Amino acid sequence: MKKILFILFTFILSSQPLIACDFKIINFGDSKDKLVSISPGALVFENQFGGENAIIPITDICKNDKNLEGTKLDYLFMNKKLVLITLLRGNMDDAALLDFAMLKYGSFKLPIGTEKNSWRGSYAWEVGNDIINYVRTDIPQGSAELLEVSSKLYSTDLNEYLEKVGKWFDSQE
Repeated sequence: MKKILFILFTFILSSQPLIACDFKIINFGDSKDKLVSISPGALVFENQFGGENAIIPITDICKNDKNLEGTKLDYLFMNKKLVLITLLRGNMDDAALLDFAMLKYGSFKLPIGTEKNSWRGSYAWEVGNDIINYVRTDIPQGSAELLEVSSKLYSTDLNEYLEKVGKWFDSQE
């Protein structure tokens, strides 16, 4: 009996970070109106590629998760549907978004001998219908972490958007 209680207690403690921050407050395919009704402080704007973004500080959604303070949530809507959620964290001297991604979506091995805070690279994996991309890179003032979550069900809309972005980048050369 003690062993069962210990396992249950350990499970509850280890799943606490996952319970504390659920940034997917709406489903993929939902409209921005649904997001704004849940988070009226969202900054919503149209972008030059035919999409709409809604920006929310993560502290508005995940009030109890102090580890993610300084993270921005960006909900991308294409054809009036949510197609991508991006968490962006810049110039923090930690790997909080990496820790969060590994807890929420499953861990992956870093190169042997590499500390989490000094690792740079990307990793992509799938969980159910979700496609997850994590990137950690250097920027002029330090480093940036990026976690993107999209859905296989809306990949056509997202790819349409990314194609427009790519054409714009190509035109800037």
